[in-house]
Amino acid sequence: MKMMFLKKTASVIMTGALLLSLTSCLDFGGGKKAVLEAAQTFGENVASANADAIIKGSSLDKKSKEATVLNELLTKDGKSDDDIEFYKAVEKTIEFEIDEESYTYKKGTASVDMVFTIADYESVLKTEYTKIEDLTAAVKKADTKEIKFNAEFVKNDDKEWVVDNINKKFVKIYDYRNETIELALTSDMVKGFIDRNMSSFWLADDGKYKDTLFIEYNYYFSSEVLDYKDRGVKIFFKLLKDGNEVFTGEEETFGVSTNVKCKVSNENLGLKNNEYLEAGSYEIDLYMKDLNGEQLIDKISVSVEKSAPKPETKTLQGEGDYFTFRNSEFKKYVLACGWLNTDNTLKNAKTYSKDVKKMCFSFKVDPSCTAELDYAYYYSEKSDKASLEAAMKTAVYHASVKPQKFTEGYFYDFLYQMDQAKTGVYVIAVFEHGTNNVIMIGYVTVS
Repeated sequence: MKMMFLKKTASVIMTGALLLSLTSCLDFGGGKKAVLEAAQTFGENVASANADAIIKGSSLDKKSKEATVLNELLTKDGKSDDDIEFYKAVEKTIEFEIDEESYTYKKGTASVDMVFTIADYESVLKTEYTKIEDLTAAVKKADTKEIKFNAEFVKNDDKEWVVDNINKKFVKIYDYRNETIELALTSDMVKGFIDRNMSSFWLADDGKYKDTLFIEYNYYFSSEVLDYKDRGVKIFFKLLKDGNEVFTGEEETFGVSTNVKCKVSNENLGLKNNEYLEAGSYEIDLYMKDLNGEQLIDKISVSVEKSAPKPETKTLQGEGDYFTFRNSEFKKYVLACGWLNTDNTLKNAKTYSKDVKKMCFSFKVDPSCTAELDYAYYYSEKSDKASLEAAMKTAVYHASVKPQKFTEGYFYDFLYQMDQAKTGVYVIAVFEHGTNNVIMIGYVTVS
């Protein structure tokens, strides 16, 4: 009996120890294994930056502020290709560990510590890169940093463990998503933005000027340059004559406009205001200027011939009355101009009757003038200065035109065809093609 008692006692003691050990593993409602599995899935979703999966595996309402912030942070919308490549490179470095020993359970809430490692992208971004491939390669090789997160879990309506503390502290792991990638500009990059089909010498004929008061080359760039206006990069040009620098243009901020005008007048070169440029070979060199100094982007050449005497200043009939030229260089090509008597509706030089349906201002020009021009019409019911200025903010019609050959010569016809004219004042403005540079402005009254 005693031996049995001893054996039984020993058995009881052993069973108690075993139960105590088992009790430390079981949490009577916590479900450690299930929580750790949920943590594993959560970590994988975090590493893949999958907003939908993270939200689905959490207690967040899909329409909550926190869910909205997470979706906006991890979306590709509104991000550049370079931004997205950078984000993908960082996300490939994200790894995580789950500290199983940190697991706790209390009153329906479980928690476990997780450690995420991620590339030290902030250090990488301190270096300037010109290619996204170089930046992503640097991210891949970068040192890593740790981000600790104590993930709290609760059971949802389906009795599944989900993360319950998706908050500002958690979202900090995605701080790299707030970075905007700005690759450094190089002269080759800027040169690549040049639109060669649009860029040209203004009023040059077959790559040369003859008896000209100026040289002007208009560079046109693709709209991509507008993304670089805040980089602090300047752009300017130099004019060379027969290999010698004779003029340097003013610096302007690159990216503010898609057009850079390189213009040098006779007066810029020390000539009189009606004196033609000297004959010779001229070259325009386009430069960019940044913290690394000046870098040549492009160069373009043109020849100048001088055979005629100084031009005489001329006044066209009606000038100063109902039209005014703002570009004296272009004006020298104009032989005559004015409103055309379309459909016999022109009552006098500057008044159409209200029956007019084809309003048209016309330039008769020298045959050497072949440039395309833009024009716009504006309408004002009243003729006072304030009303006209307000009307000039919005065009009622705009188009482009090239000179056409007629029996009487070569003409630009700035036609505005309408169903019914309104009584009031119509203003016409003629521009250099593709720019806001006004050549001429005029008006006509409809009564």
